[in-house]
Amino acid sequence: MHADPHTHAHPHAHDAGGHVHGPVTEPARPPTQPSQAVVLDVGAKSGALILSSTPQREGLEVEIHPAAAPDRRQHVWVLPRQGKAGATVYAAVFPSLAPGRYAVLEPDGSVRCTVAVPANRVTYADWGAAEAPYSIDQGSRVA
Repeated sequence: MHADPHTHAHPHAHDAGGHVHGPVTEPARPPTQPSQAVVLDVGAKSGALILSSTPQREGLEVEIHPAAAPDRRQHVWVLPRQGKAGATVYAAVFPSLAPGRYAVLEPDGSVRCTVAVPANRVTYADWGAAEAPYSIDQGSRVA
């Protein structure tokens, strides 16, 4: 509650008692520096998904959802990451997912591919240049 009359831009009148403002939040923004490390939580009850991408998709959010539950979407950013020998690679990392099949969505909401994410594995797929939808059925074993 504001104790003093005040002026700020928003479309409502002020009464003598003031009013409460909710928290002011900025939209989330991706980091601007390449990530040097990512922690994956992979084990008997979880797998991980790494989507390689292109510099043109840097900063875009990629959404996935369990193939059977389109209302349970998750998203992460495509970020520059420091690869071998200092090379910059672009990827979106879902560090811990329940085992199952996931739909990977394009920015327009269409399904790019479906990916099987098994427990105790890291699955790799591409989220780069446009191509026909595809399916990946097994992940790579974690070393």
